Amino acid sequence: MSTHLLARILLSFSLLFQLTIATAGSTKMTDQVKEVILDNGMKILLVKRAGAPNIAAGWVAHVGSANERPGITGISHLFEHMMFKGSKIIGTKDNAIDSDLRHQLDQIRDKMFLEERQQRASVRSGIAEKMSDASLETDNMKKLKASFQDLIKKQRENIVKDEFDKIYTEAGGSGMNAFTNQDMTVYFNQVPKNKLELWFWMESERLYQPVFREFYSERDVVFEERRMRTESTPTGQQDEVFSSLFWRGSTYSWPVVGWPSDIAAITRQQAENYFNIFYAPNNITAAIVGDFDEAKAIAMAKKYFGRIPRGTTTPPDVITMETPQRGEVTYTAEVDAPPSATSAFRTTAFAGKNDPALQVLESLLNGRTGRLYKRLVLKDKIATSAGSSADSRKYDGMFSIHASGNSDVSPAQLRAAYLDEIEKIKKDGVTEQELQKVKNNLGARKFRRLREPFQVLIELLYIDGLREWSAIDDYFDRIMQVTNADIINVTRQYFTTENRANKLYTRKKDATPEDPALAGFSDQQKQMARQLLSMPVDKLKQVMGKLQQNQSQVPAEQQAFFKYLMKKVEEKIAGAKG
Repeated sequence: MSTHLLARILLSFSLLFQLTIATAGSTKMTDQVKEVILDNGMKILLVKRAGAPNIAAGWVAHVGSANERPGITGISHLFEHMMFKGSKIIGTKDNAIDSDLRHQLDQIRDKMFLEERQQRASVRSGIAEKMSDASLETDNMKKLKASFQDLIKKQRENIVKDEFDKIYTEAGGSGMNAFTNQDMTVYFNQVPKNKLELWFWMESERLYQPVFREFYSERDVVFEERRMRTESTPTGQQDEVFSSLFWRGSTYSWPVVGWPSDIAAITRQQAENYFNIFYAPNNITAAIVGDFDEAKAIAMAKKYFGRIPRGTTTPPDVITMETPQRGEVTYTAEVDAPPSATSAFRTTAFAGKNDPALQVLESLLNGRTGRLYKRLVLKDKIATSAGSSADSRKYDGMFSIHASGNSDVSPAQLRAAYLDEIEKIKKDGVTEQELQKVKNNLGARKFRRLREPFQVLIELLYIDGLREWSAIDDYFDRIMQVTNADIINVTRQYFTTENRANKLYTRKKDATPEDPALAGFSDQQKQMARQLLSMPVDKLKQVMGKLQQNQSQVPAEQQAFFKYLMKKVEEKIAGAKG
């Protein structure tokens, strides 16, 4: 799809506050969810919401970039693209022609790979700087590329473009999209309640008869996405380097979008092998939330999803464990952005022993009433924004503290200030008033969020992707039980010099001035804005419609940022017309 960046922006509105992942009060999600496990191992979650006009529906494949290996990094994200290409009967005018063209493309691609092997050897030995150097391209490679592009053209002529999306749209569906992260790939949309059987058929169809149509040309789309998310942002490439340093020795050390050399080399056969392991029904959980007849829904699940054969290969474990850092790491760089500092610490996996306390600590530090903003922005007046992130993943965790500074402030000053606040918590903890306020806010926010079927869907799939959906209630209960002693304990255990990695950015002398209107937003929001506004105008026009369509899904706490994005997109489009 052409809106994967948009999907991440919209998903960020929904998932930005990931610590609130359970129901508030006495209502338990475990009492509301009907779990059905099909004979092929696929798990189906049914949540009834009487009166809801639409049904929120989706599924999570328990696979992300952490399940990859060097050589095929980015393949999980590539699947996110490929799964919208249809099936043997959706998305093509003639499946026989389509199948033959795919086979011919595979054969030529194998021959091109042999040529690329020699090119890689030349780059590694210093004969050329990069694979794209024209001097490395042989006459044979030129002929192969010409034949390849001719087949791509024929394939496109036989394609019914975006048919998968059109079928849903014409049936009244909306919001069809997906996202991939390190631990999971999630697909979702909303359909009228009288179109639930269409959803079961469509989603099972792309799992039952996948074709990986336009596989090689779609990699170009991934490259463009990588360019927007990494190369075209002020700190994207530097952030990628720091992430690799931080997650050394871990399968989290490469970006979700993949390394460029791997993306270019992945074959369709490798993709099919990967799909057969990780997209087998026994590695998938589906969920529907809305007003439906439970017995009929279960019957449809068995009829459509039940026809997919169980996988014959058990998905392999992620075995690599953390290697202790044993010393402070600092990465410095000059960027086209205001000075900033980040300190990150390895912590614990999602729902681990100390994870609830880390999630509460994040809330204590964040927001305009949080300790970091009050100290660095209001009191010291050295930062335009400051915050923290408790990023607990399936296999490991990270807690990061960050601040963006005024133009005359050094990253070292920012780091010293926020680390001083951490030392205060290590010594004295937090007040009971602070702790109770955070818990009240989390409970109220969760109550509001779980009124919407779409939010319930995302929460269920997201938690199931990390652990088991049933962990929702227990996890929230544990958060509500966090004490001041727990907060002191986690800061002393994890926030040590030996466990700290620092990212210090100074501003280039010729850097482009930052929009003053961004000053009140978080670093994550600023990054999203830069990514979106770096897109070409023709794509921004498409994005504008999607933004307007999904405005109702944006939480109240993100409305100000959403309005800023809408305004800037409108200004860029208007400027192009002028």
